[in-house]
Amino acid sequence: MHDNLAQMRAFLDRFQSGDWEGACADFCQPDFEIHEPPGLPQSGVHRGKRAPIEVSNIYRGIWDVEIGEQSLWATRDADMVFSRYIMKWTSKATGKALTQPVVELNRFRDGKLASMEVFMSDPIGLMATLQQD
Repeated sequence: MHDNLAQMRAFLDRFQSGDWEGACADFCQPDFEIHEPPGLPQSGVHRGKRAPIEVSNIYRGIWDVEIGEQSLWATRDADMVFSRYIMKWTSKATGKALTQPVVELNRFRDGKLASMEVFMSDPIGLMATLQQD
């Protein structure tokens, strides 16, 4: 049995420290899918090992992102790891900011990330940071 909670922590440590390529190569399945919330520039389903990089490039081109508090939990069978972050999003165009919780449902297969579903508490507020006054 794989320690998927440890795998998730290792993935996040590498990804958040800037080793995006290495994190995705080592911790994502080739058929990995990330499901982003509707109504956002990065919305939709993104596929492949590089999907987290592609999604991050979209939103980091629009917002400066700071990750604050971060918590992880695994299901009893550990095939799913839940992650919750407090994230501050600051629009590069307007300077407006929003801090909100973001939750991910991370499914594992054979010790690697198979899919990620992302849920934001205030996607409408996030889009409002892009509006000029």
